[in-house]
Amino acid sequence: MAAYSPLIRRLLICSLTIVVSRAITSPLLTLFVSDKLGLNQQDVGLLLGIAVFVATLLSLYGGYIIDRFEKRRLLILAMLSSAIGLVLLTFAQNLYLTTLTLIVSETASALFLIGSKAILSDNLPVGQRAKAFSLTYTLTNIGYAVGPMLGVLIAGAYTSAPFLVAAAVAFFSMFLLIGIPGDSAHIPRTGQVQSFLKTLITLKNDRTLIMFTAGCLLSTVVHGRFTFYLSQYLLVTSDAKNTMDVMAALLACNAISVILLQYQVGRFLKREHLRQWIVAGTGLFILGLIGFSLAHSLVSWCVAMFVFTLGEMIIYPAEFLFVDTLAPEELRGSYYGAQNLAALGGALSPVISGFLLMHTPAPTMFYALSALAAVGGWLCFISGRRTTQQQN
Repeated sequence: MAAYSPLIRRLLICSLTIVVSRAITSPLLTLFVSDKLGLNQQDVGLLLGIAVFVATLLSLYGGYIIDRFEKRRLLILAMLSSAIGLVLLTFAQNLYLTTLTLIVSETASALFLIGSKAILSDNLPVGQRAKAFSLTYTLTNIGYAVGPMLGVLIAGAYTSAPFLVAAAVAFFSMFLLIGIPGDSAHIPRTGQVQSFLKTLITLKNDRTLIMFTAGCLLSTVVHGRFTFYLSQYLLVTSDAKNTMDVMAALLACNAISVILLQYQVGRFLKREHLRQWIVAGTGLFILGLIGFSLAHSLVSWCVAMFVFTLGEMIIYPAEFLFVDTLAPEELRGSYYGAQNLAALGGALSPVISGFLLMHTPAPTMFYALSALAAVGGWLCFISGRRTTQQQN
């Protein structure tokens, strides 16, 4: 990170601390909300799903706001909002306040993600962006490897303590971005700014963006919440103890692989070969899914997880780099906000998987997900070809 400017270095550190803040509460959120409001797990899942869904839709407007104002200040506001939301959650006693608080926290997280991508694109040469996106993803996985363990340990002292600690981490992260030069050179003049409605029309008319976002959504169904459908499958095909043992090994395999290899993989990604890389990543997803369907031992599960993770390591930075290639400079935040709608695929994943596990033989789920991955990869490949043709 020494080669980056102070803004980029501090942004990368913030990316880690904000993920740690979210990860501290991740294993405890459903139980905490259930105890606070007296809801069953199905209702809690519905509540969290609604919060994520609304926040994802709001991120479209968030991308527009990022294009209009100084991005560093918006990131500071997002971190402050996240901290306030986490504190308010500990005081929430009714369904409506809890829902609003969760939406604020999820929207702040989406705003930070979109804004950080835009800042990386604005402040780094083209050749360094893929490596920076990969480094961000590596830090994200480090955060999710450390955060849940901290949350469980802190919860032993006091039930609300993980949320207060997470709020403190988000709050103090703000100071990393205070007092350093911002990105005012990238703020459009008033005359250059178009309305949100015109921005939506611009996004709607970009068929390549729509096709690519649709492909990313289908891909996200496969990799966005893979822990959900893997645990669902294992609970159907084995007992709870075996499910816990296998999932612990798979999560460790995934995290270690990303931490060790993600940055190295990102170094090889080039703009001119993005569609080929996306095809390779999709192929690895399909191989991993087929491996899951055939796995009968812990070793075979881990081998399939490693192959699947290789696809994840390619797809994640490739998607961001593609949007960076496609987006006009003055609408970069809006394009990232539009592409962030693909996160809805993660919300659909457990629904689709649960339906398939209830109505078809269990391994069928993996073959259906493979088909979705193939269609998503094909849409992304066609999008890449359209972009190449337009540039030529």
